[in-house]
Formats: sequence, C-alpha cells, structure tokens
Amino acid sequence: MTTISDTSAALPAIQNTHSQNHSSATSKASPDTNQQPTTNAATSTQNPTEKTTIYAQDKLTLEQIQQIEKLKQRDQEVRRHEAAHLAAAGQHANGGPTFKYQRGPDGKNYSVGGEVSIDTGKVAGDAQATIQKARQIRSAALAPADPSAQDRQVAAAATQMEAEARIELQQTQTEDTKQTLTDEVVKDDDKSVEKQKQTSAYEAIENFNPEQTISIFDFVA
Repeated sequence: MTTISDTSAALPAIQNTHSQNHSSATSKASPDTNQQPTTNAATSTQNPTEKTTIYAQDKLTLEQIQQIEKLKQRDQEVRRHEAAHLAAAGQHANGGPTFKYQRGPDGKNYSVGGEVSIDTGKVAGDAQATIQKARQIRSAALAPADPSAQDRQVAAAATQMEAEARIELQQTQTEDTKQTLTDEVVKDDDKSVEKQKQTSAYEAIENFNPEQTISIFDFVA
C-alpha cells in the first residue's frame, strides 16, 4: 500500500497584527441633558451588507485578505488534485482522500496538502491481472494535471511492477507451450503405436494360411 499525494508546502501564516483601536472626535463642551438626541441620516440608511464588509475589512489587513484568497485557491487545487487520483484509482483506492489543513487569518481551515492511499501489491498467481493493475496505478498517479514528485515515483514503481509481471507471464507462457508440445508428441506416439498394432493385425490376417493350421483332432489318440 502506498499513497499518491500533493505534498506542496503550506502557505506561510500571517498573524493578525492590525490595531483595532480607533480614535474618534469628541466635543469638549459639557453635555446638555435637556438636548434631544439627533439621528445621523447617513448611519440610519446604511446598507447592512456594506456595513458587514466594512467591519470585515476593519478586522483584517490587506495582506491578510490576500493570504485568504491564496488559501482558497490552494484549497481548490488540492481537492481537484486528489479527486483526480481517486477517480482514476478505482477499486484499488483504500478509501477517500485525506487532507492537511492550514488555518487562515479568518479562522477557517483550508486544505494545503492531501493524499490518496492505494493498493500497489501484485495479484498473486496472475501475471496478466498484475499487468492491468499496474497500468491503472500508473494512470492514477499521473491523473492530475500537475503530478507531484511522489506521484511520479509511484508511477515509476508501477511501470517496474508491470515489467516484472510481463517477464513472469512470458515465462509461464513458454512453460505452457513446452508442456503443450510434449503432450502433442506423446499423443502422436500413442497414435503411432496404435497404428502399428493395427497394421500388424491386418498383416496377420492377410498372411493367414488354413493349410498350416493344425486341427486339434490331430492330437487326439
């Protein structure tokens, strides 16, 4: 069993160092307790979505927002990569993909690496089945558009397994051919012996001479 994976390094984390202390202008005049509260028209008519966006930007720096976008892109790449492995591996995959995560500045986890475990063992006693399995393993390893170094190693190992299985199959076929030829020779020999027996029997019948036959009555006293 081995794994085909995307093992690229995780993106460097960026700490949230943006200061959340904001100064505001205040009146130095003493408050008038009899004064009626005033409503700011701009604040009361503010779009809730816009307010949320402003709040999010207020919490994160531009550098952190860019980091999140890179993490999102990386997450999609990793998931596509492992999905390609899994689809091509078919029945040789040992379950679904597993992922390595990195927490972004927004507190969410993003996949930055992953792997798919597959069965790479030979099919015992069946060289032809081993050849077919090796081909599928190689296809699974090279299925993503950007195979990793480990993927290429798995593909190379599958190619080697196929080559060994081909040699084994050739040897088996050679032995089977020899046995078939031997069986045919034995059958031909048996037929030849049987034919010789039949020929001898025919010759005996043709050479039969009744005058040379001694009657059993000749031996009677």
